[in-house]
Amino acid sequence: MGLHAPPVAAAQTDSLAALRATLETLRRHGDENPETRGATADLTPAKHQLRDWVEQRLTKLGAAGDGDALTRESQEALGRAGLLCPDGCVHTALGFVDQVRLRRDGEFLTVLTSVGIRCGYDDSAYVYRFITEPGIGQKWTRVFETEQNVYTKTGYRPQTIYAVQISSADASGTRLALTLGSRPGCSGAFQPLYYRIWRIGGAKPQETKQNLLLDGMETAYVGDYPPVKGSISVGDVRIEFTAGGTGYGSGHQAARHFEIRGRAVKQVDPIAPAPRDFVEEWLNATWKESAARSESASLESWHRKLHRDDGMGDFPDPPLQRSNDRELWQIGIRLHGVPTETFYLVRWRQPDRFTMSAIAERPLCE
Repeated sequence: MGLHAPPVAAAQTDSLAALRATLETLRRHGDENPETRGATADLTPAKHQLRDWVEQRLTKLGAAGDGDALTRESQEALGRAGLLCPDGCVHTALGFVDQVRLRRDGEFLTVLTSVGIRCGYDDSAYVYRFITEPGIGQKWTRVFETEQNVYTKTGYRPQTIYAVQISSADASGTRLALTLGSRPGCSGAFQPLYYRIWRIGGAKPQETKQNLLLDGMETAYVGDYPPVKGSISVGDVRIEFTAGGTGYGSGHQAARHFEIRGRAVKQVDPIAPAPRDFVEEWLNATWKESAARSESASLESWHRKLHRDDGMGDFPDPPLQRSNDRELWQIGIRLHGVPTETFYLVRWRQPDRFTMSAIAERPLCE
């Protein structure tokens, strides 16, 4: 009698064979569809075949299983199957996949997968929870997923995913999910940064509903890793990233803070972590937005004169704290195209409430 592979192992081998066939089809048409970096609707089956293969492997990972060990095993299996790019894929990874990354976060397990496109990979994220399925028993059940499956010039937004965070449950049993990513690219230190907020789950652990509440995008410096950081709690999301400096001059730190009540999302302060960063964000915003962070309506004329949204970066002096009012900070900035240095007086109410107090062409702090 011949030897037979165990059913699970055989199913995993068949899954990789099907994935290989899909990837080979993508590779054969690699010179087509430049507007979507070679991605077509065939990329979605590849994403799902890779996801399903990982889920087959999750059956041997218990509630306290070693996600790092499974990551290594998955890497080895994909390598043996010839699905990883053999030469680093400097210009195109189309027709290959990258390593699968598993991360434990409390009761949740996050799986990140990557399918190749031109100049990088298109990441997908899946979150699992070890729960009891009626009639099946305990297993890792998918409770959240995000992937890009619209392959049009304007609709396709592939991303490198840096983080997936899940909040604790609110009184109704639902949670918030935050994903942070940026557009992958072969070159260019400034790329679109994506941050998305969902409400997921329900009163019962096995409920897997998800509703997108916010789909945000900014231009950010992605030369550091990770280029964006975030935190999430019940009803509250904060992120911070480097903005500005796209052509010359200095970049600055920008912050985005959101309060979530039900399906309503409201942006609140802060928009920056420090006075100099606040000046940049105040100038970049519309007057309607900056008016709410100004101590006088007379600042509108300054805003109209100095407003810029090109993200080019400026040349700031070190911040100077006013001796007779410790809440006030002077920031001197030289703007490209403006012949003189401009001085901004920012009020900083700890920990993170900023308002523009005054602007002049001469120092406001001695």
